[in-house]
Amino acid sequence: MSKQNGTSRRNFLTTSSVGLAAGVAIPGPRPVNPTVRVGLVGCGGRGTGCVRAILEGREQVELTAMGDIRQDAIDFRLNALRKYKTRDKKPLPGVTVKPENCFVGFDAYKRVIDSDIDIVLLVTPPYARPIHFEYAVKAGRHVFLEKPCATDPDGIQRMLALEDEVNRKGLAVIDGFERRRNLPDIECLRRIRDGHIGDVVSAHAYYNTGDIWYRERKAGMTEAEFWFNNWYHVDWMSGDHMVEQHVHDLDVINWVFDETPSKAYGMGGRQFHTERGGNIYDHFSVEYEYPSGRRMTSMARQIQQTDGRTGEHIIGTKGQAHMTFNAGAEIIGANPWSSDRKGAGHQFEANEIVDSIRENRRTNKLRHICESTMTAIMGREAAYTGKVITWDEIMKSRMKLVPDDLENWDGSLRPVHKPGMPRNL
Repeated sequence: MSKQNGTSRRNFLTTSSVGLAAGVAIPGPRPVNPTVRVGLVGCGGRGTGCVRAILEGREQVELTAMGDIRQDAIDFRLNALRKYKTRDKKPLPGVTVKPENCFVGFDAYKRVIDSDIDIVLLVTPPYARPIHFEYAVKAGRHVFLEKPCATDPDGIQRMLALEDEVNRKGLAVIDGFERRRNLPDIECLRRIRDGHIGDVVSAHAYYNTGDIWYRERKAGMTEAEFWFNNWYHVDWMSGDHMVEQHVHDLDVINWVFDETPSKAYGMGGRQFHTERGGNIYDHFSVEYEYPSGRRMTSMARQIQQTDGRTGEHIIGTKGQAHMTFNAGAEIIGANPWSSDRKGAGHQFEANEIVDSIRENRRTNKLRHICESTMTAIMGREAAYTGKVITWDEIMKSRMKLVPDDLENWDGSLRPVHKPGMPRNL
């Protein structure tokens, strides 16, 4: 998916009328049943948002199975789906899931995948994505992978090890990088490719926001239950801010540069989250260098009462481009252009999930999502260690943060990472 491995992202834009994320088209059999049956693993806000977009965007699609580690999550989200009204004020079609197809527990993903579905949406916190993906591929299910697809290098290696099997079985693997389906971003990139800002020389990427959610401890919760309920605040569960959220912007820069970075050097720390526990940072700054010699500076922050900035700033020899999800895009300089259109990237993403099966387009985007996730992991590790981390080094790493036995994890956390301390990749 990058120049390093011989496949150029640029080629896709010249062959696709829409400019979606690059992938490999794999022939596969059409489903016998014209109704596409969907299973959801991970009943949070993003998961049910994806289900709504799928059911509202295409006809003859049904949600037939749901799974989560908590019963209350399933109950709450299923009730919300049944109450949801479409744009024409009608009930959301296709919510046909029965009580016996609502599964709870750490093995709920297996029961969803083993049920009578065509595609499984893997939308849990990202620590579980490699485990769930392995099972889905072995079962021969088409898969939607929400970003990021792992929180450690070991998870990425497990995902990539399945690439040949995905292709051999003709499975669709659709990624959750909705920016690559966002119409203003697609048009802006087309203009960049056509030379409207001259030669691209560098870029900046930002994900600076306010506070993030935090859930107070409920009576009777074990330490493990408390942290599973606050998964964003645990390094191995979320991957930290760089991996969980800023990965979107890093993916856009990889898309624009048409390559993956060769090294990362960064810093970060924890000043705001200190009273809550957990072990993630609340600010990062990372410089990425690419094989072409171009550099991208990356900034991510989650601190209240600070000035926010999200999006990407691309610098060329004849102008600059600004890209921001759901807030349009613009080019300034010799060839000015702007678009304030809402991108609807999530809806196009949902449509692609269904169309990839129904129209016999088995698109495998596994390597793309793994490369962009690893870009974020590389930046996080550069900040955690204070060391230069190379692409070759991180891609060969088998560093494993996720515990082997999730169900019996005792809730203990690693200390907050300190630069200069030993950390073996």
